[in-house]
Amino acid sequence: MVGHHYKLHHLHKREKSKDKKSVKFLDKFMYIIAIIIPLMTIPQVLLIWINKSAQNISLISWCAFLFSAICWLIYSILHKEKPLIANSILWIILEVFVIVGVIIYA
Repeated sequence: MVGHHYKLHHLHKREKSKDKKSVKFLDKFMYIIAIIIPLMTIPQVLLIWINKSAQNISLISWCAFLFSAICWLIYSILHKEKPLIANSILWIILEVFVIVGVIIYA
């Protein structure tokens, strides 16, 4: 899970690209990545909830991940970065499931 919240930041305005096809492809690809990568947390969520056990799951780490995702969500909303917004929302949902599972089953 380490590093799962590192995202590219966009403090500059996008320059008009001469190669619009590759930019459009990359934009679509990033939407796919923004959705798929957080879904990789589902096995962890299922392990906690199906087994009713959160043994060896760090509440502090998952709370830090949640804090990070909330910060990224705020950032991405302010910068109108739709892939990052989708990514952050998915992370927040999944992290809440993990945190609640850890609180209940630890």
